[in-house]
Amino acid sequence: MYKPYLVPISVKCIVFEDNRVWLRRNERNEWELPGGKLDEGEQPKETAQREALEEIGVEVATKNIIGAKLYTISKSSDEDRGVFVMAYHCKFIRRVGEVEHIGEAGPAEFQAFSIDEIDELNMPDFYKEWIINAR
Repeated sequence: MYKPYLVPISVKCIVFEDNRVWLRRNERNEWELPGGKLDEGEQPKETAQREALEEIGVEVATKNIIGAKLYTISKSSDEDRGVFVMAYHCKFIRRVGEVEHIGEAGPAEFQAFSIDEIDELNMPDFYKEWIINAR
């Protein structure tokens, strides 16, 4: 009998503001794209738009999907079997709020980086590839 492989879905947004891409430092001291888990009944584009607004205070329009990957994060409370990560290239529309400092999981650190800085950052290679492809 078929048993579905169930994993969380994380929707990321690649947002450039003033030729710099926004990233978040996570609890593993890695940089990652802003974003979060898909809410029940929510379309992935809506998740990307919601997360950009919540986390970096930016209204965006989703353009195209840049990438998708099943990513396993060992020692994770809900992603040790994998998380399906997908990223949208998002068009910056306007700044409507502030960058988040306290998020759902506690303190949050966001920073915008130039393309030239991306290669040296501690982050999964597929994120680096997606950022370059979005540029």
